[in-house]
Amino acid sequence: MIFASLMGTVAFIVRNMGLYVVLLHPFKFDVRWVFSLLAACWTGPVGGFISGFLAALKFPYPLIDLACIPVHFLVGLMARFFRKMNKSSIVACIFWPVFGVPAYLAMSLLFLRVDVFVLALALAFIGVSTSVIAMVVGYAVEKRTRILELLEGCYVV
Repeated sequence: MIFASLMGTVAFIVRNMGLYVVLLHPFKFDVRWVFSLLAACWTGPVGGFISGFLAALKFPYPLIDLACIPVHFLVGLMARFFRKMNKSSIVACIFWPVFGVPAYLAMSLLFLRVDVFVLALALAFIGVSTSVIAMVVGYAVEKRTRILELLEGCYVV
């Protein structure tokens, strides 16, 4: 849970600093999701809840980002399922847009006055791009970790 808290705190800091990457104007990639999604994938549902909660905090507090808390929990749950099936837990990032788009769409309909069709397409684009980037980063970290573990056993003294 320390790792989930740390990654959630990084997501919180990144969000409140306003760091974004423009994918296709006006769509922005919110960097915080990479940290919180990786925490959910590597720590499970409770860690996902913690990292999702911290990633949702913003000053001033937006109600729409509350949707990410249960979504992170579900991504962590799916990661645990994949781990039990001897698969990489990073595959659970695929479920970020699957669970996240409907959750964010529902919150947007409650609190914003927007065109539903346009919003759904924008959320799908952002959700898929976020999950792909998080998966690439996660796979790179896991591969690097495996290489370091292999090299650790190869030291000649």
